Amino acid sequence: MTTSAATRHAELRNTLPPFALRPVAAITGLVSVVLVARADRYDYFGDELYFLSAGARLAFGYVDQGPLLPLLARCVDWIAPGSLVALRIPSIVAAVLAIVTAAASAREFGGGRIAQVLAALAYACCPFAITQSATLSTFALDATLVAVLIWLIVRWIRIRDDRLLIAATVVVALDLQVKLLAPVLGAGIAIGVMIFGPRDLLRRPALWFGAAFSLATVLPGLGWQARHGWPQLAMGATIRAEQQAATGGIAGLPMQLAMLTGIGGFLAVVGIWALVRHSALRPYRFIVVAVVVQSGFVLVTGTRAYYVAGLLPVLFAAGAVWAQAREFSRWEKATGITMAALAATIAVAMVFLLPVSSGALDRPTNTQSELSTRMRVFGSSGWSELTASVDAAYRTIDLGARAHTVIVTQTYWAASVLDRLGSPDLPPIYSPNRGFAYFGKPSETDTTVLYVAADAAEPLLRQTFWDVRPLKRLDDRLGFPGINRNIVIWRCDRSIRPWAETWPHLITNVLDPGI
Repeated sequence: MTTSAATRHAELRNTLPPFALRPVAAITGLVSVVLVARADRYDYFGDELYFLSAGARLAFGYVDQGPLLPLLARCVDWIAPGSLVALRIPSIVAAVLAIVTAAASAREFGGGRIAQVLAALAYACCPFAITQSATLSTFALDATLVAVLIWLIVRWIRIRDDRLLIAATVVVALDLQVKLLAPVLGAGIAIGVMIFGPRDLLRRPALWFGAAFSLATVLPGLGWQARHGWPQLAMGATIRAEQQAATGGIAGLPMQLAMLTGIGGFLAVVGIWALVRHSALRPYRFIVVAVVVQSGFVLVTGTRAYYVAGLLPVLFAAGAVWAQAREFSRWEKATGITMAALAATIAVAMVFLLPVSSGALDRPTNTQSELSTRMRVFGSSGWSELTASVDAAYRTIDLGARAHTVIVTQTYWAASVLDRLGSPDLPPIYSPNRGFAYFGKPSETDTTVLYVAADAAEPLLRQTFWDVRPLKRLDDRLGFPGINRNIVIWRCDRSIRPWAETWPHLITNVLDPGI
């Protein structure tokens, strides 16, 4: 960097308002304490147990995510075995970092203390942030990495320091180890820059070096996908079907987005408008295109609404900067204060009232939509009943046959529960469902199978084994579908065809809880 360039960058840095360190630190400190204190209120989520199982079988790729979360889960379990709080610390850190990123983005846009604090509070009170921190998940890390990436690009546009592009490379490389969605965001940013500028960004060698580096880091994962027939591509149709059943699919996306953002959604909409119309934000209009592309991807594919959540911090920041610059009438100020108070009230209620005790359940869960609501309000349950029942069923098998006995489950959740929480005396556990299907299959010497599946699986089992009979049923009327409701532990003897031939026909990406 030349002396003149260094001087220019120093001048640009000095044009910004100071970072509102104390109020932002107070917000993040309070949020951190509250989130850690409530971290173990929800029991294990099924995917968390799956990440722990995957962490014990480290690979460069998996069916439905990259290797970073299984690696994190393994490290956490090594440091603090069985600790729900420790397992969720990465997600809590991600949520807190997103709050800081919202404030830092507001500062990059020229926002002072008020704008920075407003942006930080908007994200801290956002329902997504509370959901993000509740369990270890791919979206918890992905959303924050996206937010940090956007902040780095915004900062680069202001000071043109290519070291920021190198930092952005590291962020993208990490995000690709969580999910493979970064190319969608990258396309949105590139299109936005080509339309609105600054086009100089696309001519920087550091950008293309970073793109090549990011591609190199994801090649092992792509190799795993290629060797296994690109199973992650097939997950798109599965996710679309799950969304259709649980939330109404595309028609339900507006409600899903409203539930993610809460009252803060108004500030996000204002942020989009400000990026287009507010003169101070004109250099950053590429963000609007990125929002459109990311939202369009969700709309066209019918996938998860939270794929756009990583853009919330920068949109809150843009809305906060516009709000700080505007003169409001007394009525508008009163409305804004009321909305902020309502957003804070909703956030506090979510933190302290959820999850509701499962003892408050008064009706069975009969649809995917009801199951989705139940998981948000009550969390998951039934793990201990499932593990105890399988253990009891296993002990009914005579000692001579146990050496040739394995457990196979219909869902990867059930397999993960037994793998992580079941008795250490249980035999090897397999499942042809989703990611667990690639952890291995029974050997040809395994002649007896305890098959954990729903009643409806009986025809398939009778097509697969010579002898099929139920040993135990779990059908708590108010139980969790697929775990301790509508579940049968079958004893299946002698596979009709070799396992090498049978297993591929059993593999499915559908998580079927039997409802």
